[in-house]
This record gives sequence, structure tokens and C-alpha cells, in this order.
Amino acid sequence: MPVSTKSKIAFVTSVLDNTDGTAKPVLSLVEQFQEEHTTCYQQIVEAGVAGPNEGYNSWVRVGVIIPDILLPPVGGNRKLKVALRVINLDNPPKISMGVGGKGHAGVHGIYVKNFEWHFDGKGYQEEAADTDEARGLAVKLAMSIAMADGSLDDKEGKTIQNWIEKIITPFSDARQEKLKELYNTALRESYEEAKAGGLSLSQITDHLNEISDTPQKFEAMELCFDVMAADGVADESELDTIKSIAQALELDFDEIEKMRDQRLIELNVSTEKQASIETIIGIESNWENDQIKKHLRDEYAKWNNRLNTLSEGQERDNAQHMLDVIAKARQKYA
Repeated sequence: MPVSTKSKIAFVTSVLDNTDGTAKPVLSLVEQFQEEHTTCYQQIVEAGVAGPNEGYNSWVRVGVIIPDILLPPVGGNRKLKVALRVINLDNPPKISMGVGGKGHAGVHGIYVKNFEWHFDGKGYQEEAADTDEARGLAVKLAMSIAMADGSLDDKEGKTIQNWIEKIITPFSDARQEKLKELYNTALRESYEEAKAGGLSLSQITDHLNEISDTPQKFEAMELCFDVMAADGVADESELDTIKSIAQALELDFDEIEKMRDQRLIELNVSTEKQASIETIIGIESNWENDQIKKHLRDEYAKWNNRLNTLSEGQERDNAQHMLDVIAKARQKYA
């Protein structure tokens, strides 16, 4: 490790587009691979404590780039610049828009790799109009989740507002103001429509299917799941609405299930306010008993594996609660 004193180490990967010689941000369409305050791509691997003359005995993965979730400024063949920073987690540098850390005391080293990649779709500069509209529709879908139980929780509203602030960060001040007005208008209108019972999910999803590609749809689903989890309760009506939206957007069920599980592990599903056992675990009402039993075996294996990989804390406790819910379901469908 390139460290002079014992430090708590992490590897931070950023991606920039350097095609025209001027580095521009590359965005991520999945929140898990975004900077804290922007949608620019960032991936962090915590490596524990390391000191001078310490390191790995063999090759290990210290960073990852997922091209399918990257959104460059322009589509086609692009020259990408990958920066891998080795940082001290107790004195982390500020990294924003993929840039930062040079000369910072908390940066032990910066390593750069250039490569080319072909992007089939349009970049964020090319598809700005459709992307803007698609994100406005995402706000409306998120509001439908927030209002699924008949009321807008403060935490749910704040989650949507924080998302808006985050997605407009990469743009100029003038464009930020324009986008903020667009998305806040979508927020206000959808709230009023939902309160009056007139928010049409079918119209929103049909239009989203017309103007957006799969990554934008997943971005909308990420926001919906975040809103669902914001109040700490896996409400049945919210989960049912999310399921309906995912089906209408024709998204891959396995990917949606991964998103759901990522949020459920952050929630305590043992409280009385949570959704039914069937909704939480994903049991369909038209399944035969044998299919339910197989699904429960698969769910038990999945959550038991997660339990064994989690450290002591809330997420491990929540994984145990999921296993308890599955155990109840196995008794019910024995």
C-alpha cells in the first residue's frame, strides 16, 4: 500500500469523459454508484487498516466500472479516464464531479487508466430534453408511492426534494434553476393530483415508455424505492404500487427484486405497520403451494447468506427479521 502511516484505507473510483481533451463528468444511473451529492459515477471499496510495507499477496479487485449504468456527455465512441484514489477514510478528500484529492493529505495515491468505450445510446447532453421530461415523470411516480397510503410523510417529500437537488448538481447555475422549476412543478402538480385521486399511473408509465430507455426507467424505480423506505415502513400499498409501476415499465423482475431487497435490509420488517408477509417476501396470490414453498426456500437461502456476510448492527438485525418473516410464511404454507 502507498501509505506512510497506519491508516483506514479505501479505494475510490471515478470516471471522466476526456474525448475532446477537456474532462467532463460521467454520470451513473444507479444511486449505489454515485457521489454523495451528485449523480456522477463513484464506487468505493473499504479496505480496512493498512500501514507501511503492507499490502495484498495476490491480485484483488479494488474498483469496478459498470458501463451499462454510465451516462457520458455524448454517445458513440468515447475516451474515458478512470481515476482510482487510495484515501484515508479518517481524512477523506472532497471529490465532486469526478475531480478532487490532488495534493490532499488524506490521499495516498491517484492512479489513472484511459480506455475507450462505445455507448449505443445518446449522452446526457444529446438527450437533455427527453431526460428532463423523464425525470419529471419519475418525480410523479415517486409522488404516487408517497401518497399510496393516503398521505405525504415529511421524510418522503424530503427524499424527493433531495433527489431533485442531487440530479441537477452537474449542470450550470442557469440550467439548474430551469430544471429545479421543472421538477418542483411536477412535484406540486402530482401532489395535488394524488390528493384529489386523479394521478394516473398508466398515463405516466406509458409516456415514460415512449421517451426513455431502460436506464432512465431504473433511475425512476430507484427513486420510488427510496421514497418507499424513507419513513422506515414497508407499506403494503406502496409495495403494490411499485410492483405495478415496474410491470408497466416492462423492467427485469430480477433487477427490481434486487432494488427491493436493498431497501428491505434497511427496514425493520417486524413491526406491525409493515406490509403482509406475502407482499414483503414477494409471494403472488395466484401461485400454487409448491411454487410458494420453492420461493420460500430460495428467499431463506438468499437472506441467510446475507445475514452471514453482515457485521453486527441494524442491517444484520433487519436481515434476521426477514428470516423470521420467512419462517412464519413457511409455517403458514407448510
